[in-house]
Amino acid sequence: MKWGMLAMQSKISLGNREIWKTLTRSVGWVSIIFFLGQFIAVPLEILMTSSSEEHRKYVYEESLFQFNSEIQVALNIAIPVLLAVFLFRFLQVRSYSDFMHSLPIKRESIFHQYTLAGCVFLILPNIINAIIIFALYLPLNLADFFTISEIFKWFGITIMFNLLIYMAGVFIAMITGLSAVQGALTYIILLLPIGLLVLLGFNLPFYLYGFPDQYFLANKIESISPLVALTYLDHSPLGTVEIIIYIILIFTFYGISLWVYKRRKQEAVSQALIFPLLKPVFKYGATFCTMLLGGMYFGKMEGGTFWLIAGYLFGAILGYFVAEMVLQKSWRIVIHIKGLIRYAGVMVILVILFQFDFTQYEKNVPYTSEIESVHLSDNYYFFSDKKSPYSLKEPENIDLVRRLHKEIVSNKTDNKMNRDNAFFAYELKNGKTLVRSYQIDKKEYAHFYKLIHESDEYKRTTNEIFNVNVDQIEKITIRPVEPISKKAVIVDPEDLKEMLSILKEEINRATYEETQDFNGPNSIIEIMQRNDKNISMEWRVSYKQLEQWLSEKGLLENARVNASDISKIYVARKDDLELNFAGGYSYEEVFDEMESHSNTLKITDKNKIETILQNANSYIDGSYVVGFYYKEEGTIEIKSFTDKNIPDFVKQYFQ
Repeated sequence: MKWGMLAMQSKISLGNREIWKTLTRSVGWVSIIFFLGQFIAVPLEILMTSSSEEHRKYVYEESLFQFNSEIQVALNIAIPVLLAVFLFRFLQVRSYSDFMHSLPIKRESIFHQYTLAGCVFLILPNIINAIIIFALYLPLNLADFFTISEIFKWFGITIMFNLLIYMAGVFIAMITGLSAVQGALTYIILLLPIGLLVLLGFNLPFYLYGFPDQYFLANKIESISPLVALTYLDHSPLGTVEIIIYIILIFTFYGISLWVYKRRKQEAVSQALIFPLLKPVFKYGATFCTMLLGGMYFGKMEGGTFWLIAGYLFGAILGYFVAEMVLQKSWRIVIHIKGLIRYAGVMVILVILFQFDFTQYEKNVPYTSEIESVHLSDNYYFFSDKKSPYSLKEPENIDLVRRLHKEIVSNKTDNKMNRDNAFFAYELKNGKTLVRSYQIDKKEYAHFYKLIHESDEYKRTTNEIFNVNVDQIEKITIRPVEPISKKAVIVDPEDLKEMLSILKEEINRATYEETQDFNGPNSIIEIMQRNDKNISMEWRVSYKQLEQWLSEKGLLENARVNASDISKIYVARKDDLELNFAGGYSYEEVFDEMESHSNTLKITDKNKIETILQNANSYIDGSYVVGFYYKEEGTIEIKSFTDKNIPDFVKQYFQ
């Protein structure tokens, strides 16, 4: 009995050694490629950079992930999956599978050997390259580029991502019998969380009125997917929470993979998914994702409900067919129409349930007593701008914003398909943030916007100039927005003080209608401060006091475009021109067309040119197109007249 046990242990030990030898010969090359690629991307790049004094002057990498980041990302994404596919190839080939499982070795032992061998093949190249970087650190004075701790960080984070992606590949190997499916499903499972969030983020606005998709998708969701987070490492380091979650996932994948492998049937090879329970999950999961993709694409085309439904139908049918082809391993598939009908029924029920708004998401407008502050703007990007964030805290303004919000919600049906945006962000007293975004016609709510925008608090919080200390100003530069190189510069302390005061008065006097006027600004005013907190603002056409002051100071000629800067102006009806303004055009094309057209008004009179400068709209959306020909280098610019700003002499000419 003892001799029999010794003989069995000897066979097992011999078998284990042979497995290690076989693994080294069969997949060791993957580890070598990983080492060479990583060596070229990091240590060799460091060596080349530090040895070239000219190159060294312009390289300021503070992270090892910034050295050839594209190569590093490609290696860290591809190598672990490639290794998992080749290591567990024996699970996808019947003869290989029969041989491995006929050895006098427990399945648990086989799993540990193969899985841990892959870990060694991944970690070893990282260790060698880290040692090389350490060896180069002092001789090459690499402290100019990064710290010692950065090497440990690069080493640890890289290994963590390698093991996480590899263990995901190992887990998929346990549930499939095809190598190609293993590779594809590994990437799918790693991208699935963020993919679903993105798809849901784009689709939920169709069903939850006010859902802020831009805000939802901008809240650092990249860390949800290891593959996406990996691509951000060169400029967005991982947080402690993400690192802990990723490490837990590594051990979770290991444990689940072992549990599944011990229950996997030996004959389960050449099947896309070996467990029957997974087949409907894959089929309907793929159908759901492609359905959302179709709805997102067609819905964003703004073709209305018809095209949204068409997108869902097309995406669902496509996803269902593709999933069936994968499962049946053929394009000549047997269609299970009942399954598709059941899926469609479930989706219809979900859509109907959304219409009832059981969570009261759409009607949830917080009470004034619950609100600490509120942000109101045209879109999320104003809210996310850390340089100039603003919020309203006065009770009167909070109440106005609330009433505006409630009226938008009550007019849900009328607001659809409008192109103006209203973005609300409430900071509540309980520490939570409530965010909503709507498409509206701002003209319908002008009475609310007027009261809010003309309030002292709104003007103070949305205009940085009210935070400027005149003693900190070095100079003020006024540059015309048109293609003219001239400028006016103010440096005298008394003039700076006067102009700052006038600018504040102009802003306080400005009406809501004037701030919404799309007539291009006269110039851009740049305020340079000693603390480097420079700001810029528009000189609006309505700022007449500023214009008068600049004229008195002899600065008006250089502060904005004048009639003396323009050689001639052409005015033509937009409908008369044979140009596709929606399909794109150049200024030269429009000007040439106007110049050659028989019904074009040519203007050279200085007084009329001044009138046109004050009334022309920067957007080409008016009924009359205006072409400016500047004396300086013959530059051309195209503007337009809206109906309310057409000068009388233009109307008379085209009557």
